[in-house]
Formats: sequence, C-alpha cells, structure tokens
Amino acid sequence: MDLLRAAKTALDTSVPFDLELADTFINKAKEEFSNVTDKESLLVKDLVGYQTQMHSIANDSVKRTRWGEKVLTIASRLSSV
Repeated sequence: MDLLRAAKTALDTSVPFDLELADTFINKAKEEFSNVTDKESLLVKDLVGYQTQMHSIANDSVKRTRWGEKVLTIASRLSSV
C-alpha cells in the first residue's frame, strides 16, 4: 500500500510532485521489505534507484508518469512473490 501512495503522487501530474510524501512512503516500504528473499531483493534495489531519481523527475510530467508506473510495477511484483 505504501508504494501505491508514492506512485499516486507522481501520477497526478495536475499537482506538484510531493517529494516528501513519496520519500516517506518509499522508506516505509523499504522497512517492510527488510526481510525479503534474494529474488525480492533485486526489486528492492530497483526501488532504491527510483527513490534517488525523485528530485530529477519532479518537474517533468512524462518522467513522473513513467516513474509512477515503475513503482506500481515493483509493488505488484513484490505482492505476487
């Protein structure tokens, strides 16, 4: 659920990207995934990479949308593993 909230703030390009909110929810998700398997750890590594991109995509609606979609994909893959 935390990753869905982070993605939502990126996908709603009609309002400024709430970097603080997205960062908070990604950090919560990372805490929840601290005991993941090897297979899941690759997804968490990807998530960390996306978290570092937040400031560079904040003012570009296309990049924000793609970022949000990638975070949703990770959320979906983690929930199915």
